[in-house]
Amino acid sequence: MKIYPWLDSAATTVVGIKHALGEGCELLNKLEDAGWIIDGTESSDMLEETYVYRYMAEGMLLPEPENPVDPNAVAVYLRFRATKKSMRPHKMAVRIGYLPEKSSYKRHIKKATMVKIHCRDMISGMSPARYFDADVVDVPLKLSSKEYKSMGINLDLE
Repeated sequence: MKIYPWLDSAATTVVGIKHALGEGCELLNKLEDAGWIIDGTESSDMLEETYVYRYMAEGMLLPEPENPVDPNAVAVYLRFRATKKSMRPHKMAVRIGYLPEKSSYKRHIKKATMVKIHCRDMISGMSPARYFDADVVDVPLKLSSKEYKSMGINLDLE
């Protein structure tokens, strides 16, 4: 019997979030005030005086060859949805940061690529402090059928 390896993708942390969203997540606050929320599955907990919201959401990786700092930069976008049906567009993408400089995924992303993003949004009840971080957790690997089949091995079940 011919078997093939399961190709898991490792999570990679999104960098530059404070630059993209603001030191205290001011952009997230403005988006929420304007009626936008992260479009994903949400769960929440309360730890002491801090609310922790976790999301599994859709995202997009977008190469930025015109980026003057890093022509190999890959921006990470998170999908938001409108809370009111009258809002247009009803869904939008917001840049939340970049793949890390040494990310192995950067060389595989040549065009817009849909991914899953795990987000943590922490809001302190004691002060107006807010902290947001995200990991890209599901990056499709770009292999041809021939490349994938070359990884197969024979398994003797007798």
